[in-house]
Amino acid sequence: MSTTDQGDDARAALGSAVDRETWQRSASAPHLSEQRAHVAALARTAREQPIPELPDDLYGDYERTGDRGAFESRYFARRRGLAALAITALLEPDGDTDTLADLITAICDEPYWAVPAHVARDGLEPRQVIDLFAAETASALAEITALLADRLPGDVVTRARAEVIGRVIEPYERHTYWWEDFPNNWAAVCAGSVALAAMQVCEPERVRALLPRLRASLRRSLDGYGDDGVCVEGFGYWRYGFGYYLVATEALDAVFGPETEPGRAAEAARWPLRAFLSGRTVVSFADTWLAGTADAGLLAGADRRYGDVGVPAPELTDAEIIDDCGRWALALRSLCWAVAGEVAAAAAGADRPRWYADAQWLVVPESAHSPIGFAARAGHNGEPHNHNDLGSVIVARAGQMLIADAGRGVYDREYFGPNRYDNPAAGSHGHSVPMLDGVVQSEGASARAEVHHVALGDGWEVLEIDLTSAYPHPALTRLVRVVERRGSEVRVTDRMEASAPVSLTERFITVVPPEVVDGTVLILADGARAELRLDPEASVATGSFPVGRGSFPIPAHYVDVTLPGATAIESAVVIAIS
Repeated sequence: MSTTDQGDDARAALGSAVDRETWQRSASAPHLSEQRAHVAALARTAREQPIPELPDDLYGDYERTGDRGAFESRYFARRRGLAALAITALLEPDGDTDTLADLITAICDEPYWAVPAHVARDGLEPRQVIDLFAAETASALAEITALLADRLPGDVVTRARAEVIGRVIEPYERHTYWWEDFPNNWAAVCAGSVALAAMQVCEPERVRALLPRLRASLRRSLDGYGDDGVCVEGFGYWRYGFGYYLVATEALDAVFGPETEPGRAAEAARWPLRAFLSGRTVVSFADTWLAGTADAGLLAGADRRYGDVGVPAPELTDAEIIDDCGRWALALRSLCWAVAGEVAAAAAGADRPRWYADAQWLVVPESAHSPIGFAARAGHNGEPHNHNDLGSVIVARAGQMLIADAGRGVYDREYFGPNRYDNPAAGSHGHSVPMLDGVVQSEGASARAEVHHVALGDGWEVLEIDLTSAYPHPALTRLVRVVERRGSEVRVTDRMEASAPVSLTERFITVVPPEVVDGTVLILADGARAELRLDPEASVATGSFPVGRGSFPIPAHYVDVTLPGATAIESAVVIAIS
């Protein structure tokens, strides 16, 4: 491995990745066999298949149709190949790097690194836009050419470093970007990637001049977490946003010395292992998937930095360290930190029920404390990656989500536009919440759930919230939801008062087709069963949402439990799990 043209600062920013011993251990560590196989498969694909083409007309598809998939699938295939080939070269010091050099050249030849969906935000020429992926590309090329400089053609290394400076470092020096003061993953990913790139291609004093802005953005990203550490953007955004915060902060600390961190950083580090409800099912509020895994390497690094984090059990460990977008910086540290030393398998108490007061999430993992996984939420409808889902309920058992938040919608132009909440993945009509004469929740921070009462006992929890402000129904005067778990049963009670008769519907979402048998709703999944016991006066209807753009990427079904119109209604549904 080469560190040609690297000073001590640049080496320090790369941590143990510059040490041959790290890669020798990574190449043979038994607990990394799945991760190595994943990398090898991606590298083999990159060698055997042509580099995906990115023609100009494909770049324009987003503006013409709103579709992101056609262009981004090829764009990210290049980044996955880049990361896999570079890691393979580090694991195999005698291997060839010809395909890697060709891929670096192809990426340098791309007219723009920012993806089409992001180029309009800053009002800049696309080549000057620093979005998530332009920044990630810069950090990847800067670090790969630093680590493998003596195994790549000199002109490729020189070209890549010049492109990083011209496309990312110099624009960052000239412009202020909207994401610099935005409390979500963008601040961490963009600033963190700029920092990682700059430390490899710029002299230390040039980086030091940028340091106040970079550090400020990284700190600002933590404002997307409360002091309780919850990633309200969605479980999957922890690895992305906090991952880049952690990676960049570690690198900056190594070069420039540590700075005091907000206390919420440590709590944010502990969130992933607290978010599993049952098996791999996770608290799927906001934009995420229903099931997930955790990155053992990143968590090992977080544990060594903050303590009391732990790493996931083997069945919850992510084997795919190179994700769908090919995020090099996270994959590199994941491997390096995973072999740096022993870390406890799990932090004590990660599986106990908790009320997260800042996020206003009640999370109850299936464990010795509860025979089922259960979650309910309050909060407001103006959060990052917001869904209009106040009062939403999740119930899981034996690794199956029975009453579901079906997670993120298909990412396209409309999903992040003014019509976002027409999509059932983001609108309340796609969540387990009430509807009033078909009226659904409104968006924005003024639509909020007022917490009246929350308590956690031995084998039970209860959450009572006022949802009145969330529903723009002219006759509504009060709507209160009470969610209570006792043992393997969850009781959902809605109490409504109105100035004129209103029909109240309790909607429940499931990813398993429901069955209605003699007025009882059954939801049957592998090894788990939910029975919805209803008010005798209630009517029941079931249906499903379409799959694809404008909806969910997975099949999702609903159960509507409706009581006749009245000015005062109390509706209760008991969800019995076996």
